[in-house]
Amino acid sequence: MADGFIEVARADDLPPGRLLRVTVDGHDYLLANVDGTLYATDDLCTHEDASLATGALHGTCVSCPLHGSRFDLRTGEPLEEPATVPLKTYPVTVRDGAILLRPGG
Repeated sequence: MADGFIEVARADDLPPGRLLRVTVDGHDYLLANVDGTLYATDDLCTHEDASLATGALHGTCVSCPLHGSRFDLRTGEPLEEPATVPLKTYPVTVRDGAILLRPGG
């Protein structure tokens, strides 16, 4: 698309309270639906490269399944050690039932 967004999933694939990993050009992204608001970050924890899609969603935070680091999905900031490096966040939207992500920010 001209605005840099690409379709990565259908809105039906990500109901509220769920996490979903999508891959675009070999890069894994995490999609999260928090009460109807979508967030997108890198999928891998910055501490030990564990998939955050297999972690737990707590409000606007996701926790790593490996060591429990928590990240704020709105900003990517780590909220709990052992992770100290933030996640990259990405613009995400829904159009006509499609979840659209702008890779690279």
